[in-house]
Amino acid sequence: MLKTDRVNSNVDDGAAPGEPQGLEDTAPRPSILVVDDDKAFCETIARCLAKRGYDVVCADSGDSAAEAIVDHAPDVILTDVRMPGMDGIDLMNWLRDNDLDIPVIVISGEPVDEGEFGEKTVDAFGGCATAMSMGAVSILHKPFGRALLEDSVARALTYGVTLH
Repeated sequence: MLKTDRVNSNVDDGAAPGEPQGLEDTAPRPSILVVDDDKAFCETIARCLAKRGYDVVCADSGDSAAEAIVDHAPDVILTDVRMPGMDGIDLMNWLRDNDLDIPVIVISGEPVDEGEFGEKTVDAFGGCATAMSMGAVSILHKPFGRALLEDSVARALTYGVTLH
C-alpha cells in the first residue's frame, strides 16, 4: 500500500482585498518528495516547504518513495537515512539502478563530532558518510532550522546548473 500524502500550500497570492484571487503563475512549481518514517516530522517539513511555494509529497518509507517518484517525478528528494525496510541509502541505490538523476538531501539523527579545527565529522561507516560518497547534495543533521532546510532545498534545485 502506498503511503504518500500531498501537502498543499496556502501561499498568499498578493491580491488586494476585493481583487480576484486564484490567478496562478503558469510556471510549474518545484516538486519536493519528503521521505521519513516519522509522520509528524515529515508533515512538519512538508508544511514548511509548502509555505515557501513548493509542491510537496510525503512518503513514509523508501518503498513508498519509489512509487511516489514514478507517480510525481520530484525535482528534489529529502530522505531520512535510517528507516525500517528500504532506507535512504537503499533509495539512493534504487535511483542509481533506475538511472534517475534527482538531487538527494539526506536527513540524519546520527551523532556528529567536532574535529580539532571545528570541522564536523561523521562515523566513516555510518549512513551519512555512505550518502555523501553516493552523491547526496546535502546532509542535514537533526535538529536543524527552517533556514538551513530552505537553503539546502534551494541549492539542490540548482544541482547540475552551470552559470557562464
